[in-house]
Amino acid sequence: MAHFISWTVEALKKYPSRPLFKEYVDSNDSPEWISVSYETFLDDLERSAAYWVQNLSELEVKQNDVVGLWITGVKYSDLAHIYGLARAGYIPEVLGASLTIPIIRDLFAKTGGKTLLFEPTFANLVTDFELPSLAIPELGALPAVTSPLPPLPDVAPTDPGLIFHTSGTTSGIPKPIPETHRWIKCQAQVLWPKTWQCYPDGRPLILNNIGSFANIGSATSITYLSWSGHCMVKTSKPDFELDEFLAMLPQGLNALFLYAPWFSKLLNIARVNPTVLAALQRMGQINYTGAALNPEDEIWATEQGIPVTALYATTETAITMVTPLAEKGILPAMRLIEGLDYKFIPTKGLDHTDLDRDSEQRVQGGQLFDLFLPAEADNCPHHSIRNRPDGHITGDLFEEVQPGLYCFRGRNDDWIRTGKHFAFCDTKSIEDHVLTSCADLVRNCVVVGHYKPAVVLFVEPVNPSGDDGVLKTAVLERISSFNARLMIHERVTTPVQIVSVPSGSLPRTKEKGNIRRKAVEDEHSDVLKEIYANIEV
Repeated sequence: MAHFISWTVEALKKYPSRPLFKEYVDSNDSPEWISVSYETFLDDLERSAAYWVQNLSELEVKQNDVVGLWITGVKYSDLAHIYGLARAGYIPEVLGASLTIPIIRDLFAKTGGKTLLFEPTFANLVTDFELPSLAIPELGALPAVTSPLPPLPDVAPTDPGLIFHTSGTTSGIPKPIPETHRWIKCQAQVLWPKTWQCYPDGRPLILNNIGSFANIGSATSITYLSWSGHCMVKTSKPDFELDEFLAMLPQGLNALFLYAPWFSKLLNIARVNPTVLAALQRMGQINYTGAALNPEDEIWATEQGIPVTALYATTETAITMVTPLAEKGILPAMRLIEGLDYKFIPTKGLDHTDLDRDSEQRVQGGQLFDLFLPAEADNCPHHSIRNRPDGHITGDLFEEVQPGLYCFRGRNDDWIRTGKHFAFCDTKSIEDHVLTSCADLVRNCVVVGHYKPAVVLFVEPVNPSGDDGVLKTAVLERISSFNARLMIHERVTTPVQIVSVPSGSLPRTKEKGNIRRKAVEDEHSDVLKEIYANIEV
């Protein structure tokens, strides 16, 4: 199979003068952007490739070796270096700014990383890194390409082309997610075109990025933008402000890709701001993801003629479901993207009352399903991370509300979404660590915080008559080193995030006696509301 960068490069050549990217420029007056053409990006990519071929060859790094790229994720140049490394024949392992050297060591132990390329501002953090490390140069400092780049290496369809990571950690380590060459091609050439259903006349989309270039959604943008001839407008942050949204309109913004919480805020503004409402109505399509909207938002957006579609995607599988734009009034229902071999399989042993509160309120009493991707599916994840011998299930639950229409109904495992941007958090690894490190203090515990700004730890103490303040301080001290390895949104770092309750009082399942996370949140909703009102994210 052709290396994914080979057809990406050819696609970039099709639209040399079109804008591929609009780089956000920080300005004191108003937001501004600098346009980058397809031709310019291709030149930047190739100059980056030539630079890394020369410098990594001297370190005896070979094609198809894994090379860590530790970036801020906020600069256009980050994209040029990701794709430059790929064009040089290496496998970029993209590392975000929130990671630390100890975590990168652990990741390299799993992925076989040979060297670390780092953002220059991280230089003081890599002084004791055992493997070779090089600072990432500024694009403007790279010389022109004076000799042909080396041929791309031979690859199999299921070989990794890029490596990303989960937004949460398992026992303090993010899970590496290798994206295979066939996966990347499927995302760019099948999933992306079928996701965006607007503008059948072929005009290019001009849409915002969704998150950091160290994360898969935005980092893989070049593959699907180049294939489709589209353009991305870089925002200053994922939850950009209203003035920035309005300033993007003269840049040609005609589609939006948003996380549900920010889209909900934008809809609230549109209710009282006719300019914002008109701008949303003029969009070709607005895709939201990451969570369900409030039912009131879904109804109001539909009534106002705003072209809204829900989207379901994961780091492991890319986009798999989207709302048909032509079918009005069906939000948040979605259909499987056509042409791929997926199927829904009934979920066993899960009661509706075990779902999170929002999902339980929405569920209509029907059978719940897992989404299964067989190993042969082009966007089935790399074999190293599949959770079934014959394929992969996503871990999310769905209900069929009309024939072929499915709604998201929460998760079937111990992962929740939490923090400012509702990233994943593995609650079980935190609970296990507390129970292990605080065995003489805590009899049982549970972590809650699904779609909340932070996690909260409920504990049943061994000594019910002890001082709560002393208990909380002791627990925080014992888990401090573990906390340091977690993403910020997963950490329990203040006494306010610990709630002590009487032994045996946390609600449990009847058969196995497991603590019911969702029921804890419901039962202690007033306590949690007060905690979240006084916590800084």
